Amino acid sequence: MLHGLTRVVAKPAVQTGLVVGGIAVVRTYQPSLVPRPRNDQALIVAASIASGYLAGNLFERVVGLAGSATRMNRAVPAVAIAAGAAAAVAVGLPAPAETLATVARTAGVVSASLALSRRLRPTGGPGAGVAAVGLGGVFVAALARQLRSYPDDGQPAIPLPEVGSSLVTGAAIGAAGWSLLVGERAAARGVATVGSNHLGGSQLLWQAAAHGAIIGAAGLAARLAGGRVLGSMDAAGDRVEPGYTTAPASGLVSGGPESTVDFAGLGLQGRRFVTDASSASVINQVMGSDDAVDAVRLYIGVDHAPTIEARVELAIEELGRSGAFDRSLLIVGSPSGTGYLNPIPIEAAEYFTHGDVATVTIQYGKRPSLVSIDRIDNAQRQQAGLVARIASELDGRSASERPRIVLYGESLGAQTSQDAFAPPGYEALAEVSVDRALWVGTPYATRFQGAVMSANAGDGRFGRAATIAERGRDTEYTFLDHHEDPVTLSNPSIFYRRPPWLGPPEDRPPHISRTQRWVPAVTFWQAAFDTKNAARVVPGAFEAFGHDYRADLAEFVRAAYAIDGVTDAQMEAVERALRRSEVERAARIAQG
Repeated sequence: MLHGLTRVVAKPAVQTGLVVGGIAVVRTYQPSLVPRPRNDQALIVAASIASGYLAGNLFERVVGLAGSATRMNRAVPAVAIAAGAAAAVAVGLPAPAETLATVARTAGVVSASLALSRRLRPTGGPGAGVAAVGLGGVFVAALARQLRSYPDDGQPAIPLPEVGSSLVTGAAIGAAGWSLLVGERAAARGVATVGSNHLGGSQLLWQAAAHGAIIGAAGLAARLAGGRVLGSMDAAGDRVEPGYTTAPASGLVSGGPESTVDFAGLGLQGRRFVTDASSASVINQVMGSDDAVDAVRLYIGVDHAPTIEARVELAIEELGRSGAFDRSLLIVGSPSGTGYLNPIPIEAAEYFTHGDVATVTIQYGKRPSLVSIDRIDNAQRQQAGLVARIASELDGRSASERPRIVLYGESLGAQTSQDAFAPPGYEALAEVSVDRALWVGTPYATRFQGAVMSANAGDGRFGRAATIAERGRDTEYTFLDHHEDPVTLSNPSIFYRRPPWLGPPEDRPPHISRTQRWVPAVTFWQAAFDTKNAARVVPGAFEAFGHDYRADLAEFVRAAYAIDGVTDAQMEAVERALRRSEVERAARIAQG
């Protein structure tokens, strides 16, 4: 077995692939958008090893064909390709040509060096050991240099035990994946040999059929396992928590005694949302007032009706019977994939308006946003239908007799709230009487944001800001996006194209690493895990970093919805109340 492994590793394509994979691993230890845990670093190492290995392996095969065709040593075409690629990179190329040239430059140098080494020491022996030690030394030196980028970037250095652990774990994961591929190829060859010898036919066809059968079986197993995982997610969305078992006594919320929808059908997220509606007594206590009223919170669960149209009509019934149309402010929220609507901005609005506000939202699924991509179209149609029906209901009222309609969406909710009005433009929002909007952490895939920011540049109605100081005074439709939020920045094209936020270090936005360099594939894997780690939420400890916007929300709600009459002392009291409420919610949720 060891002899067989040695023969495999001795192949030029494998050697080049492994070295290029090692170079990719070094680059994974550079700062990215947000900190990442050790286990994630190990997975990034494994993915980068695989990416580098495939690139180096493919390059070496091309060099082998070129060498065979020209009857020259493999080093000659490798050097020629590397030199041409280096020149092309220096001149500048559009993506993805830049990526191909960058990879070819690195792989060419590696391939030529290994070819010359094999030429000088064709039989291996001591030379092989010297080469291995030399490669190891270069790897360690390069890694040590890369790790210094953290202090240079003003970040704490990674402890060496964590570096070692992630390297070993990542290499083990990569080796396991490689073993599976080698095993699959061996199994396919075995099936082809047996089939051809006993049943006749081309061994090549048998091998292709075997590959298809193995891959098909693996795909089927993955689909079945994925179905079970998704089913468990849906079940989790219906879970009843001990802290949220009792239906509200207020008739101003969904699931209450006068509601047209039942409390159980609200699901986990809906039950939390309506239960925590602000009462007049709490609002008065926080705001130091005596004129507050109970806030209106309305929620339609995805199980309350089988169609979008039916759910929208249920929401309109709830709005009518609760008196929501008589409030001064009506917030139309678009939830995340699970049906979660961040209660912090809603609670802030309830304090600022002394309860003279109603919030309505409709759930479109129970799964986390990352696995709710197939629900986006339905969510957009549902949001557009709800806003249009609200505008229709209010059409006959004068301006003094109708609430101001404002929108709120966060993360995937921001995307579905915005793209409900594509094709974009001020007119699309004005047609349905939307007065203002606050969209938080808008994902890169959203079509609306980039289009309206270009089409309405200079008119001030649409504005993008990371802090309240950056927001324009007259902005009606506000995009709140942190500069370093991976959700707003992580585009799949990062795999082969340098993103704008990794331009010259001196021109980068605040909080973007000054030492991170774009590396094909590697930066993509880093950004993918950054997206997973974008928000590290500690109840009550509000931050304004990455995809955590809690520390910004109260100020942005007041500004984005143009709510006047809030004093500095009241704002401080609201901020304290929001943190206290979150800690209390977390405690109730923890009961389950």
